[in-house]
Amino acid sequence: MNSTDLRVALERLIAADPANADRDTLSDTVKTSSQLRSWLASVDLKCSRRARQLAEAGRSEPADSMNSRQGRRSNKEAKKITDRENVGESMGGFEGALGDGKVSGEHLDALAAAMKNLDDDLKAKFREREAELLKHALTEGVDVFTRRCRQIARQLVAAASAGKSDADELDDQRKRSRVAHWVNKITGMHHTHLELDPIRDAALWSVVNAYLAKLRQNDGNAKTPWSQMQVNAFLAAVEAGVINGDGASGSSDGDNTADAGGDAGRRVPEVTVLIDWQTLLSEMHGNTVCETEDGVPLPVSTVRRLCCDAEVLPAVLGGDGEILDAGRSKRTANRQQRRAIRAMHRTCGHPDCTVRFSACRVHHIKWWWKDLGPTDIDNLLPLCERHHHLVHEGGWGLSMTPDRVTTWTRPDGAVAYTGSSIDRATNGVGSPATSDDWEFASN
Repeated sequence: MNSTDLRVALERLIAADPANADRDTLSDTVKTSSQLRSWLASVDLKCSRRARQLAEAGRSEPADSMNSRQGRRSNKEAKKITDRENVGESMGGFEGALGDGKVSGEHLDALAAAMKNLDDDLKAKFREREAELLKHALTEGVDVFTRRCRQIARQLVAAASAGKSDADELDDQRKRSRVAHWVNKITGMHHTHLELDPIRDAALWSVVNAYLAKLRQNDGNAKTPWSQMQVNAFLAAVEAGVINGDGASGSSDGDNTADAGGDAGRRVPEVTVLIDWQTLLSEMHGNTVCETEDGVPLPVSTVRRLCCDAEVLPAVLGGDGEILDAGRSKRTANRQQRRAIRAMHRTCGHPDCTVRFSACRVHHIKWWWKDLGPTDIDNLLPLCERHHHLVHEGGWGLSMTPDRVTTWTRPDGAVAYTGSSIDRATNGVGSPATSDDWEFASN
């Protein structure tokens, strides 16, 4: 809006009498007010940009602080102005339309929200569609435009995931997992928002639901509202220390024996995965089944890996959906076995890894699900999440002799390392690996 348009618009608002206006006059007044607000929002945006430049030169407070204090706004609203400035910086067409009163500040808010959780490559792809988005913003209300921005962001994420393996997709979901905490200033209620990948969400709720089942059996809870029992179950699970980031026990040595119902011998939450036999044994996963009991799809390769240690019980299905094997908890190392393995291994069994034993899973050298490997000490080795992933999804081979000499084989078949896996040296036995143990260290 040029200076003449601004003066005309301002004079219209000064002369307006909303209390006695008819419908058409009132509509014109609202439209004029909206145009002026957009122009003011563009002024705020430019002020925020200049404040940032001055702050970078050490000549001003940060833009958020100026928007909050001098602008007499909440911190949330001040941050919103900064986000609009970032959008305007990379999508100049929207900044110009905002100054002309053709789009609102909330249209820029929708763009900022849609790009918030995108990586740099996807943000660049999103910005490439500026002309298309601006065309829609000129005619669409904020709510419709917000949905459109979200849909485009989802399409970009889906397209980026199309060429990835299911395990890579799960890794991306884990990276996007987050927790947020805030307090409602009016009610004083505390809010905790937890966003998780499917595996860890299933592990979390398996424990919470177990506590919930126990609470329902208590006669004293007969009149307790369901929502309150859910809260009590969640807090009980957290306070018991049985939940951590990987759905495993929270104890320092990985041998927590308290389960959700108070019985001994439970070390990790139980998650049931439905998977058909062909999918479990082969690399093919097309029109097959691999999902939680609630129908959430899971990466096949990840399920195979979790079968080694976590209480992921594979309900293996035949061709007609009949249960062939409902899983066996005895495949997990018991408390005595873990103590024996811990006595030999301070850390992960990979020769270059220093991840402590308590953060490792106990891996079956001969795989439990494919090779029918026994849950015996001679077949068990602690592996951290990274090296467990290397063996299961990374194509690396791993074998071990009864005296715990391990051989690591690269995906191309070359032997990369052979040596003792024991890292507690006793009388010279079981010394940590040296460079001489690596047969292809240069590769």
